[in-house]
Amino acid sequence: MKDAYGRASEHFRRYGSRLSLRVESRPALAHFTYPIPMRVRGAPNIYTIHDLVPLMYPSLTADDKRYYYNMVKDICKRGDHIVTVSDASRYDIMRIFGVNESRITNTYQSISIPPTVKSKDDRQVANELEGLFGLDWRGYFLFVGAIEPKKNILRLIEAYLAANVSQPLVLVGAPGWAGEKERALADDPRFGYYSYQQDIITPRRQIKRLEYVSRPHLFSLMRGARALLFPSIYEGFGLPVLEAMSLGTPVLSSNTGSIPEVAGNAALLVDPFNVDSISNGIKSLSHDDDLCSHLAYSGYVQAARFSNETYMEKISDIYSSFL
Repeated sequence: MKDAYGRASEHFRRYGSRLSLRVESRPALAHFTYPIPMRVRGAPNIYTIHDLVPLMYPSLTADDKRYYYNMVKDICKRGDHIVTVSDASRYDIMRIFGVNESRITNTYQSISIPPTVKSKDDRQVANELEGLFGLDWRGYFLFVGAIEPKKNILRLIEAYLAANVSQPLVLVGAPGWAGEKERALADDPRFGYYSYQQDIITPRRQIKRLEYVSRPHLFSLMRGARALLFPSIYEGFGLPVLEAMSLGTPVLSSNTGSIPEVAGNAALLVDPFNVDSISNGIKSLSHDDDLCSHLAYSGYVQAARFSNETYMEKISDIYSSFL
């Protein structure tokens, strides 16, 4: 169906119920991996709800909150099963919408780093970083994600500047909703400087923003960073955290939402609402090599728990219960 989400949304706004589809070749089940007010007739309908950010932090998204609440409420009431990606999200959904614990399953998400990425040695990655981005191996901090308020970019930049560390901060992400202030601050000309080496003067930036990076190069940026800085206000899962860990990169992230259960004891967790907390964490990662080595090792071990095989087993168990 063309524009399925738009049509389903319009139907729900008009009639207050999910759009019902009759499929010529009826499937054994239908799994909607995003909350969409649609159902397939004659089949079990399963829905994935990653998080409830529009309801938990209304000011951080552009969603129509009344529509979103009513739509998710209907899905939770009438859907055959709910899938989510963390215990934090599972608890939020059960609490807000009264979903019985037997009708909702946390599968977590899985990570898979391409073998071609893992097969590169450190020297290859270092050369790639220098040639493509002018960055030194383990010589910069990295953020990955949409440039928007939910990701806490303003506090991250303030904390980074307050830390007064030598490593530049690289922000990789497309413009998100209401991210004008974040982009303007990141691009502020005051954060530029000049380096002088071997009689060559080179313009550089203390904060560098990249809107688009191919996935292989993004993995190289993650692998070569001193640490990933990801103090997001709330995440249903937080995939960049595990991606960085699986590449042996230390991680600083938030002590809220799903991050503590996903990262375990393998990341430096800070209060995302406290600039001093974030700044102190950045200073620790900048100066403490032993801390970085410990986080790199423990993060690699933690990330291995979230394999594709484990995820597929959980999904298969859910599907099997309806077949």
